[in-house]
Amino acid sequence: MKMATRSEPHGVRESLSVADAALRDPGDVWRLGTAEVAAALVELTGLEARTAALKAQLLVQAEQAGVDRESGCPSVAVWLAEATRTTRRSSHRAVRVAQALAECPDVAHGLAAGRLMPDQAEVIALAVTDIPREDEAVVPRIGPPTAQEAAAGATPTTPVPVRHLATDYLLDQARHHDAGALRRLASRFWEIVDPVAADARECAALEEQEKRAERKLRFSMVDHGDGTMEGWFRIPTRHGAALRTMLIALAAPKAQRARHGRGGYDPTLRSPHRSGRSFCDLIDRVTDSDLPDRGGCGATVVVTMTVESLTGQLEQAGLLDTGERISATEARRLAARAGIIPAVLDGVGMVLDWGRTRRFHTKAQRLAIATMRRTCVDRGCDVPATWCEIDHDPPWADGGGTDLTGAPRCPFHHRARHRQQGQDPPRC
Repeated sequence: MKMATRSEPHGVRESLSVADAALRDPGDVWRLGTAEVAAALVELTGLEARTAALKAQLLVQAEQAGVDRESGCPSVAVWLAEATRTTRRSSHRAVRVAQALAECPDVAHGLAAGRLMPDQAEVIALAVTDIPREDEAVVPRIGPPTAQEAAAGATPTTPVPVRHLATDYLLDQARHHDAGALRRLASRFWEIVDPVAADARECAALEEQEKRAERKLRFSMVDHGDGTMEGWFRIPTRHGAALRTMLIALAAPKAQRARHGRGGYDPTLRSPHRSGRSFCDLIDRVTDSDLPDRGGCGATVVVTMTVESLTGQLEQAGLLDTGERISATEARRLAARAGIIPAVLDGVGMVLDWGRTRRFHTKAQRLAIATMRRTCVDRGCDVPATWCEIDHDPPWADGGGTDLTGAPRCPFHHRARHRQQGQDPPRC
């Protein structure tokens, strides 16, 4: 499909060119007085609203004109992201909002007139278009019909489409509330238009929302290599609220002084920094007894260090069982805590004092073996040793002992080895 071309610039292009030329050299801002700065900011905010309205119209036209097909992109959102160097996430949202505004002409008109801010228009349009189609969602009329509705044949008993009611209600509330408040009002809209069925609708909506939240669960972490890790998560609202409550409690001055000493609370810390400290304190409070086992071992952090480093005679980095390195000071601090096991090495690197011989390997022996052999011993298998079962080598039936010669094997390779020997693997 070939895009239509014009010999002369369209009026929209000419208007954009004029605006671009005017904004390239707006003059010396520092010359503006207090009143002029305030007026200019208000005017610029209105201009942003009109620009957002025009962008929404252009995105809808781009879909109809086939800009994506002409450029070989799978969608207008992808084309927009590539053409403007914006993220695909923001481009997809811009297209979705543009489509919603196209279904809500009153909202689009308010945005173009500058009566609505872009974020207000987005909230209203998305809330209205999420309501079922007008022919399926109607409620009893509250009050007499307007003159325009009466001219169209409406009577006091004629049901009203919910989308019309929602649009009028939210546009009226937008004169007094920002986008955040509008979003909350939109979520409680049914209590106003249909109080009788509001509770049932809310319960059904919340159940569906919780199901969607369960499908959207995410957690990821990345090691920056500078002593810090950065993470991103998405969790259900109730878990997020519980986490926030925990962090607030741990960030309280009394809790900080109890945790870090008399000068532990620093009132100059910014809120994100204080929350970060509270999050670390929360992790430190969790012990291995609170968590399930991994391959017969609790969720225990193993710190490998030398005797000299443990006693403070030598400043030497400690090695965590997950591969990260920490300072000797931090390693000694962790070694003093419950749930943190120091794997102390002598001069030749042999693990000292790890449990006693018995039929099944003890937790101490499992941790020692996991420290020396970090993955399944079978070739090409990278399953962490803490997820593995400890296999006697040689086999227990052949006189093998329950000692540090045991080999960590993942359940698959453990069963495979015993099948080759004509034995059933022991239950670890």
